[in-house]
Amino acid sequence: MSRRASLATCTSPHTSRSPRMRSVATWLKRSATIVTGALLTSLCMAVAPATAQAASTFNVGQQNILYTLSFEQFKHDFAQILTRTHMVGLNEVSQRKDYLKQWAANNNWHFYAPGTGAASANALMANKNFFDVITQGSKYHCDSNVAGSGGARYTNWVLYRHIATGRQVYHLHTHAYSRIDNNGHPSDDPNITCAEYHFLQLRQMAVDKRQRGEVIVTGDLNVDYVNDRRVRYQKFPFITLENGLATLPALRSTYSIYGVKGTGTHGDRHIDYIYHWRRLNEYRKIFVQDYYILGGTYSDHNGVVANYQIVA
Repeated sequence: MSRRASLATCTSPHTSRSPRMRSVATWLKRSATIVTGALLTSLCMAVAPATAQAASTFNVGQQNILYTLSFEQFKHDFAQILTRTHMVGLNEVSQRKDYLKQWAANNNWHFYAPGTGAASANALMANKNFFDVITQGSKYHCDSNVAGSGGARYTNWVLYRHIATGRQVYHLHTHAYSRIDNNGHPSDDPNITCAEYHFLQLRQMAVDKRQRGEVIVTGDLNVDYVNDRRVRYQKFPFITLENGLATLPALRSTYSIYGVKGTGTHGDRHIDYIYHWRRLNEYRKIFVQDYYILGGTYSDHNGVVANYQIVA
């Protein structure tokens, strides 16, 4: 495959929407086979794992798919992220829950989005060829009770067993309130107090769950990474979740490890995150190899895809 062809698999410009829309039905039939292969991993990630390590690598995705999209637009964005990942967190999908649940059942994927309320908007999915489910749950954080804010905030989680290594891996997935970030400073918005509490509890969840397995966190946190790192507000993610990069162990985002890449969201805001709990070097079992921003979506958010290596 040529370099041009390989790069084309990692992007989806809007100029080619019509052909992509016509191919959605075909993709739905064969996507499970596509995902289980290692082809997209080797093409799209900057650091390609050695053949001997292939069974111990997997891709993690984060994608907020705007809830007002048409069904065809939703399926396009869903296909974009699913064909590039083995574990993924999706936001704003409560109206598509039945479709996603059925798709997962038909295509050998796990699916979890509990209930019918606000928690159901945050779905976790994983390829059954890579992960077994051990247990799962949802944690309520708070409700600002502000009209139009989208309801209470939850973090949904699943504990998986990584089949190739036997390692246990937690996936925590969440969505913070919007309108809380004013160029890195807390905004004058009634959602801010609840959002700050949400971040504190999210960190505590990661701290608690690291005792039983590796921890990966995904979500739309609605705080721009660049501005957050510049301002260093004590109750925003860069300080609360990453400890301001001061000490380990702590959560570490792909942005902190590999720098900010690509075009973000809502202009160029990097508000969609993938983290993992980074232990001291002598205890590390999971390593992020690289990441990229997935553009060409109909949603107002671009996706994020990170490649991880895990050792037995």
